[in-house]
Amino acid sequence: MTSAGRLPWGPVSLLGVLTIVGYGSWYYAFGVLLEPILVDTGWSEEWLVAAFSATGLVGAAAAPLAGRMIDRQRFRPALALTGVVAAGGLLVASATESLAVFVVSSGIAGAMLAAFAFYHVTQTLAVRYAPTAPARSVSVLTWFGAFASTIYLPFTAYLIEAGDWRSAVRVLAVIAGIYLVAAAVVLPAPPLTEPQDRTRGLAFLAIPAVRRYAAASFGIGIAVGIVLVYQVTIMTSAGLSLTTAAWLAGARGTTQFVGRLPVIWLAEKVGSTRSLQLAFAAIGVGCGFLAFAANPIVGGVYVVVGGIGIGATSPLQGIHAARIFPADRLGQGMGTITLVFGAAMAIGPTAVALLADDDAVRWLGPAIAVVAAAIAVLALTQGSSRSLPMPDSDP
Repeated sequence: MTSAGRLPWGPVSLLGVLTIVGYGSWYYAFGVLLEPILVDTGWSEEWLVAAFSATGLVGAAAAPLAGRMIDRQRFRPALALTGVVAAGGLLVASATESLAVFVVSSGIAGAMLAAFAFYHVTQTLAVRYAPTAPARSVSVLTWFGAFASTIYLPFTAYLIEAGDWRSAVRVLAVIAGIYLVAAAVVLPAPPLTEPQDRTRGLAFLAIPAVRRYAAASFGIGIAVGIVLVYQVTIMTSAGLSLTTAAWLAGARGTTQFVGRLPVIWLAEKVGSTRSLQLAFAAIGVGCGFLAFAANPIVGGVYVVVGGIGIGATSPLQGIHAARIFPADRLGQGMGTITLVFGAAMAIGPTAVALLADDDAVRWLGPAIAVVAAAIAVLALTQGSSRSLPMPDSDP
């Protein structure tokens, strides 16, 4: 237990590194590995990308189960099993000459990491370790998580240059396996949560605030999915060079970190609901500027405004979830939101691909994203005046 308002830095820091490893080992590394794999094997790019996308959906589908295991104090076997299966799957993928075996083995590994090592798990545990300082604990955790791409993208590239893609995957597999198993052993048991919700299954979705949050998460998931997939394409269609568009897209990662810095202060001042609405609105405004990014200045506005909104959204989702879900069902609740958000992230870019040709993507993509972000803001409006006070200031 911690004293009132105190942050347990040890467990939260371990969870922060776990978040970096969880996201970096495959979710971020795949983008660097794809081209070397294609050059070396001649496999189908379409199959590899489709399989990678499917792992995210499978992981999101399993997120409620992962959350329920956390609620039942079973995080140790969950993390240990994830470490063993993820490492094993990636090691098999690194050795095979078969596309089918690679798709299945890497897919299992990626799905396990997505289900048991992403924010819905680490944020739930962070709240468990700091029940008197949930917002601060989640915010610090996401500060760590912001470095996942910063660390793993160049690290993966270095491993490939030092050897090849197969050796790089082996190193990533060993690191993930060792850290996840070690975290399962080293992390202390969080304080027990008294049962508050006697219902079964997903009955907590009957809570109005939960339904509003699910609807908002679906809307903002569509917007974020479109941004992540099409931001470079939209900027090049507007007239920017590929190099400039890629640089701006990379710079958005920096502004995402900036967006996380004032989250605790903002949530204390206006509450988690209004804070989420502000973050969602920033994403919508940023998407609007994205369509007109014919020069670096307008593109920079998208990077700053949209990046700050996306960055603030990650910790605010955990903070808001800790306030609206029953304490003993927080893991399952966050897992359910992750499922909704993940499905929406897949639906958004898919809809753009089906509805727009190359020339229309510049306008249709941002238009759908803006509308989806506006829906997300409106979905939270009804309950915005009833945010709970923040129990996280140091004495």
